[in-house]
Amino acid sequence: MNGTPPTVLPDIIMLTCRPKDSDFRYDLARELSALGHHVTYIYLKRRPDITDMATGTQASRSIPQLLRLFAGLRGRKPRPIVFQSTNLVLPMVIVALRRLSGARWVFDMHDDLLYAKTGMARRRARFAQSVMVAQSDVIVHAAATLQRLFPRSRHIGNGSSLQSLPKTTSDDRKVLILASLDERIDLSLMKAAIRACPARQFHVHGRIATRDPILKAELEELMEGEPNVTYHGPYTDRDLPTLLADYLVTFAPYKTGSILTEFIDPLRFQHCLASAVGIVSTPIPAAVDRSDELDAALDKAVAHRGGEHRTWRMVAERLQQIVGIG
Repeated sequence: MNGTPPTVLPDIIMLTCRPKDSDFRYDLARELSALGHHVTYIYLKRRPDITDMATGTQASRSIPQLLRLFAGLRGRKPRPIVFQSTNLVLPMVIVALRRLSGARWVFDMHDDLLYAKTGMARRRARFAQSVMVAQSDVIVHAAATLQRLFPRSRHIGNGSSLQSLPKTTSDDRKVLILASLDERIDLSLMKAAIRACPARQFHVHGRIATRDPILKAELEELMEGEPNVTYHGPYTDRDLPTLLADYLVTFAPYKTGSILTEFIDPLRFQHCLASAVGIVSTPIPAAVDRSDELDAALDKAVAHRGGEHRTWRMVAERLQQIVGIG
């Protein structure tokens, strides 16, 4: 019986520096698995956790065992693809994995990986980044502005797997601030907004991640000192459906005109667009580039319908296109 043989898709190994419960690329791994790839998800640390996405089985391995696993990829047909989303963690291990595997190497430039580093730490990180870039076959970026830093990179963006759910509130006086509270937040603007809108209740969800003790103290003082702001602590991705169903609008007070926010593509924008939460943001490049989507989302949020957003399936299909397997 004649016919075209089925296309054999390459295995994909996703290397990450984040545990799966808090990894924004885990949903991308799931979508690539759903598209028919055999996907292995590896949380790279001193003793890596390795998950087979098809079966859900997880095992902890040593670095030498990981090296042997990657050596076993050499010569496999079709050539496996490694999606490296490890920031700059364990760079010499990454170099060894690349050389042993013979796989096609995709470097995930999801952010400016040097933004928080100074002095000698920045110089070491810059060197590690230059090695990662040089050894990669393909570089993909999230925010479009990152192409200025990495001209041969291709846009892949971020996405959301959330669905629009019925709202549990009709109170538009509640304003959600969903953020990692660090140097990228304009604290002066945040304070001014809270004090200028005493009839609104600002609910802050996110981890205080700043390394600046003065800024951290100012944030904690603000949370405690203003009657119309409540700090709810960190959240996980599992919290997002219930959390976002309880708000109609979010406020994103990012710093503007700053290298700190020039190259970010906030995931919370995609989550809010998917969940019919209107977004009020300072004009960082990612917000300006998406202004038509944000305007539509504000209208649709009033009607409790979903906004236009990019899904992780769309990101997975874009990755296939970039590496020539879609």
